[in-house]
Amino acid sequence: MDALRIFLDGANRNRTLFVLLVGFALFPIYTGIADLPFWNDLAMRIMLLGLAAMGLNLVLGYGGMVSFGHAAFVGVGAYCVGISQYYGLFNGWIHILMALGACGALGLVIGYLALRTSGIYFIMITLAFAQMLFFLFVSLEQFGGDDGMSIDRAEFIIIDLWEPLRLYYLIWAALALSSVLLMFIVRSRFGVVLQAIRSNESRVEAMGLAPLPFKITGYVISAMICGLAGALFASWQEYVSPDIMHWTRSGELMIIIILGGLGTLSGPLLGAVVFLLLEEILPEVMHVVAPSYAENWMIVFGPILIAVVLFARGGLMGLVHQMTGRRR
Repeated sequence: MDALRIFLDGANRNRTLFVLLVGFALFPIYTGIADLPFWNDLAMRIMLLGLAAMGLNLVLGYGGMVSFGHAAFVGVGAYCVGISQYYGLFNGWIHILMALGACGALGLVIGYLALRTSGIYFIMITLAFAQMLFFLFVSLEQFGGDDGMSIDRAEFIIIDLWEPLRLYYLIWAALALSSVLLMFIVRSRFGVVLQAIRSNESRVEAMGLAPLPFKITGYVISAMICGLAGALFASWQEYVSPDIMHWTRSGELMIIIILGGLGTLSGPLLGAVVFLLLEEILPEVMHVVAPSYAENWMIVFGPILIAVVLFARGGLMGLVHQMTGRRR
């Protein structure tokens, strides 16, 4: 009964998230009628990026830990698929388990070392670990090195991923399950303590609680969610390279979270929707308005992101709350 109550309460508080999930579930019906299969690929990319951003948001938005290396976990999850296939293992369920295990263990090690610091020192340590992993995979010529490696879509026994819509709904199911899991985590006692640590860590210590185990646990869960996104991303893209774990990818995830709404369950997914739609639409608009500058569409993209961050309190979710008359 407690679980049902938490779910219903969370669903009521996160209506935007459920609207987005239902929208993604029904989206292939529209693309099928309109004969626009390309948009299914874009929707899958949005869901994967949103899933990774949700993982980072657990530590960044709810825990107040500014990690600049979470793209490394996405990359490790992707390479779990690539390296497994190199050695003849094509079972997708095993790939996911390997990605969760590897990223969980890596998150435990990095979290244990990095979370003993704070502020700029924590940021630099997470960035350093991410770049270490980036250069490690660049040096592995056996697995393609800097050029990366082509892979096949994983085999999920009864699910044939060569059928595009099956891959689409597998990604959607992972996103939906992760969203519900994060909803329970945020509403649990653990989630409340994690948010209290973000607000005032000294006060939590004064209450007799040790912040470090909570922060490490949150960091590990966050890493595992990013690893899941990476494993599914590899099957979707059918290609893995170290570029996926470059520090700029971590910055991209942070921008998406801040754009959508820091410390909200809906924010990362909404931010991913807007971020990637702008990437797709702006070049086309620039080509019509100013053909000579169509390749320089980032000149417009940057100020739009800055304007949202500066003038929309709470990001896009802040605007949603204002328009619906709700207060955070």
